[in-house]
Parts: sequence; structure tokens; C-alpha cells
Amino acid sequence: MLYLIAILGLSLLIFVHELGHFLSAKAFGMRAEKFYIGFPPAAVKKKIGETEYGIGVVPLGGYVKISGMTREEELPEDVVPRAYYSRPIWQRVITIAAGSAMNVLLAMILFVIFWMQGVPEIEGTTVVAAVQEDSGASRAGLEPGDEILAVDSLEAGSDLEGFRTYLREHPDTAVTLTVERDGQRLTLPATIGSTGGGFLGVIFPATVGANEEARDGLLGVVFDARQTGTTAVPFTSALEHALDDTVMITGLIFAAFRELFASGGEELASPIGIVAFSSETIKLGWEVYLRVLGFISIQLAILNMLPLLPLDGGHVLFNIIEKVRGRPVNREAFERISFVGLMLFVIIFVIGFMNDIERLVGPGFRLEP
Repeated sequence: MLYLIAILGLSLLIFVHELGHFLSAKAFGMRAEKFYIGFPPAAVKKKIGETEYGIGVVPLGGYVKISGMTREEELPEDVVPRAYYSRPIWQRVITIAAGSAMNVLLAMILFVIFWMQGVPEIEGTTVVAAVQEDSGASRAGLEPGDEILAVDSLEAGSDLEGFRTYLREHPDTAVTLTVERDGQRLTLPATIGSTGGGFLGVIFPATVGANEEARDGLLGVVFDARQTGTTAVPFTSALEHALDDTVMITGLIFAAFRELFASGGEELASPIGIVAFSSETIKLGWEVYLRVLGFISIQLAILNMLPLLPLDGGHVLFNIIEKVRGRPVNREAFERISFVGLMLFVIIFVIGFMNDIERLVGPGFRLEP
């Protein structure tokens, strides 16, 4: 069921993207022959007016077929004025870019809903969620589920910042940890290490300021956090947060692209991986899923605007080149560049697909030559 919801969510992003192309084409008087979610053969199709609407059996994307995307396409005389290549360049560019624009708009709507419905309020605790190997905490015998009640005479309580400060101020110091385990109170001796400050290996929840500086206050454990409530914000504030989220996520995606090239493609994912990841986030709550869906929508928008054929960005680039040159790129060059771009896209997809299979099946999966 979770996978079905994830597939429907991804289909929504594709539908909105193609809807942007379709509505723009119709607004500029272009003839839209087909509007499909998924690729042929068609599982379901119906012609309404001049447009055939359908759902393809290959759920890897979607497309809108506009008459005259290439000048060599033979069209009836009455259709030629409505062909893509017959329209002004600025109208073509808007029609092509409208798909990504709709994805960004959808992402912002999802972010606004996320902020307006109530953002979870998270409070840090001193309950141990995980223990790092070879740390002061592991040597002291701390276990997941233990609650640290005090360090020496300092009661931990919910003051994690004070707890961290105490550790930072006592490097290379033997301390006594008071913990509660299965209803019993235990006393464990531990030694704070030295890494420019106190080090027992505690990683604090992000909600209480985990950052590089927080390494001074590590204990070797990961503390749990709990939700104490939710905070809803009004529409205007939600819109501001949504804009901030969009800018932040866009920056993260471009940074991820750089890391992707540095890692040799190990982090690439295909639609299979996206669906698998999305299905897992659904378990965390629908508000988390909405935020992730918005993230994927922005990712889809940026990916489609890369200046490579057959992506939307490639078509925008060739329209700009035509505007600068005063004439379109010749057919042979266009087809060669399209072929190279398509092959690159296929290679990226295959790498992502193989990565997803390895993640799902296990690291032992390999294709033998």
C-alpha cells in the first residue's frame, strides 16, 4: 500500500509537470495531440477534441505531444500555423519551461500546507538511542534505552546544553554517570576524552543545536528526542517559510549534483529508488511525506531544465541559439546532439537502476560480464 501511495505521489509530480506544458501550449494556440502519464503502449486512452489523453503502461514519466516539434514533421496546412515551430521563440521557451515552473509551484504549495498544518515540536532527551564504538560511553557500559540522569552531581534533566557545557569544560576527567536502565538506577564510571574539549561521545539532537562545535560535548551516544506538540503558522508566514525552503532545497540539490560527480554516481537513483525512499517517509507521517514530495518536485524541475536534449532545458537552449543565430540549428546537428543526450540519459538511468537494485537486494548483487 505504501508503495502504491508513493507511485501515485510521483505520478502527481509528473502530471503537474506535463500539465504545465499542455496549458501553455493551449494558451499560445499550439495543437496538443497527446497528453500521457507513462509511456506507450497505452493502458487507457480517450480522445477529447483534438487531444488524446492516456495512461501508458511504462510508468517512467509522461509527455505532451505538440504538433510540429521538428520542422521536418509533415502537417496538414490548417495545422501549420498552430505548430510549435511556427510560434514565436518566446512562446516556445515559456511552453517548454512551464513544466518545471509548475513543479516549483507545486512544491511551494506542499511546503505551505506543511507549515500551516502544524510543525512538530521536538524536545531533546537524555535517553540513549545508540552508542558509538570505542567511545567513553561504550567503555562505561552504556546501552541503548539507558536514560542518563546525572553526570557527577549535575542532574541532566532536559538541559542538554548545560550537560554539553559541563563535558566540554572537563576534558580528560573521570566522571560518574547515573543512569536508569529497566527501572533500576545504576552508577557507571566513565572518562571524558580530549578532542579540544570534553569527549564522551554524545551526539545531541539537531533540535538542541547539533553542529561541529557540539563535538566538544560528545559522549559516544546518540540521544533520543520526543515530539511534544505541533506549532501551526498563518498563511503569510507559511508562504515565507515555503520560499525559504525552496531556495534552500535548490541549493542543496545543486550541491548534491557536485557531490554526485565526485562520488562517481554511487548516489544516483532511478524512479524505483525514489518510490522506495518515498514509501519509507510515509511511515513518518503524511506531513513529512508532503515535504519530501515537495523536495522531489523541485529536483524534477531542476533535472528537466539541464541543458541537454531531450530534456526541456536542451530545447530551451536550442531556442536561445536559434534566437542568437537568427536561424534554427540544422536537422543533422540537432539529431546528433539529441542522440548523445539520450544515450547519456540512458546511462545515468541504468546506473541509478543498478544502485537501487543493490540497495534493495544487498551489496552482493552484481551483474557479471
